Amino acid sequence: MRQVLELDGRISVVGEADSGEEVLEKLSGCPADVVLMDICLPDMDGIEATRQLRARHADLKIMILSAFGDEYLAEAIEAGANGYILKTTAQEELTRAVIQTASGQGPLDPTLTPRLFDRMAELSKSAQSQDLSSRQQEILRLIADGVPSREIAARLSMSQATMSRQLRQVFDLLGVDDRAHAIAEAYRKNLL
Repeated sequence: MRQVLELDGRISVVGEADSGEEVLEKLSGCPADVVLMDICLPDMDGIEATRQLRARHADLKIMILSAFGDEYLAEAIEAGANGYILKTTAQEELTRAVIQTASGQGPLDPTLTPRLFDRMAELSKSAQSQDLSSRQQEILRLIADGVPSREIAARLSMSQATMSRQLRQVFDLLGVDDRAHAIAEAYRKNLL
């Protein structure tokens, strides 16, 4: 790895470590711009080492080099990693990713991009479902009790048009198209 990186004159490897503790120790006396971090280390995993490095060296850039695909991607981001590249990455791409990391860009292995977007969409949907207003939550409870829309509108002193609009918003927030799916999704998300 060292030889591959040093083929590019812009990169100088200032140290190597075989464990998370060793990385923490070496960085105390040997400043670096970028740490290329493995996930599997003998004493602590690379995620924990990243977390500790980030706490001690706020300006340090950390790029994860992983054999695990997206399995640790979210944890690495949460721990403070600046990039995430797979070990199967071609040598020139690895070098480019290290340089991007040093310049403040966040390289991400392109094969992981679709999974990251899928995960973000899931989180967004989940967050939206938690944004039901108290009125919308009440409508959802009445729907679950089997109360027809006209009766819900009358009980809540709203017009039929307002009731329809509120019901559509509940469906949109839950990511569903009908009452049955709204009830199922609400139970799945512990909203009922």
